[in-house]
Amino acid sequence: MIEIDKLNSIYIIILNYQSFQDTIKYVECLQQQKNIKLNILIVDNCSPNKSFDILKNQFLNCNNVEVIKSERNGGYAYGNNFGLRHIENKNIDYILISNNDIEIADTLLLSKMIQKYEKLENPAFVSPTMYIGNKPSRLLASKLPALLDDLVESLRVFNFFFKNIRTYDIPKQSKYFEVDCLPGSFFMAKKNIFYEIGLLDEKTFLYMEEAILAYKVKKSKYRNYILTNLEYNHLTAQTISVELNNLEMRKHLMDSRIYFHKEYLKTNIFGIFLLKFFFYLWRIETYLLMRFKII
Repeated sequence: MIEIDKLNSIYIIILNYQSFQDTIKYVECLQQQKNIKLNILIVDNCSPNKSFDILKNQFLNCNNVEVIKSERNGGYAYGNNFGLRHIENKNIDYILISNNDIEIADTLLLSKMIQKYEKLENPAFVSPTMYIGNKPSRLLASKLPALLDDLVESLRVFNFFFKNIRTYDIPKQSKYFEVDCLPGSFFMAKKNIFYEIGLLDEKTFLYMEEAILAYKVKKSKYRNYILTNLEYNHLTAQTISVELNNLEMRKHLMDSRIYFHKEYLKTNIFGIFLLKFFFYLWRIETYLLMRFKII
């Protein structure tokens, strides 16, 4: 039996936007985790409904759960940074950033993640294998995108004819695998890593946060890993798709891609023009596919 005072401590930051029911269910799931000193910080990202009040009342008498509200809805990076700044001075070992649409079957998952983390070579961030339904997600991990990658991914017709070269062939028998980009839905690091590498880039509202974080890690002495023999289930959240239509979501993606290429990859003016041009081609492609009821 592990002595309670020797357990590793972890703070889980959960970003909530409107979907308080999912958050409540997920916190109840997390409370089943064993062999860990668990604390949970719920950041309500300035939801226009009564999420903050409901969550505050729900966990009022729960000693290891705190609910705070951001000053505005500044997107994924802003909301998580709001939480990271809130716990910066707390005496904790690990921090985990998590969506609220997560299911965990293994009650020792967090403890196992930490055990494996401590055996890795220069780890920055780690994530278990992400499942969607009963299958490992194709978005499990990816290589840092180059300009050609983002252009190919811009159009469905290209995706049909060209293989995605950003994905990894991860050996099934491996216990861990070094990667560039981890999924932003569930990833963990030692506390100092978040503040040493730098917080999430708040100039993105939605999309590309994982690529920017991977870029920072690659420039440092650290490495990202997928813990291939551990897993969690990522449910299909509807909050964003209800709040934003397909065109708005795609516009956020284009804006984030352009920012990433300008700020980090230093892509030239012609490359930026191509990204914008392909966005308008996507709009035409989408219109035609919808017109002929292909999608």
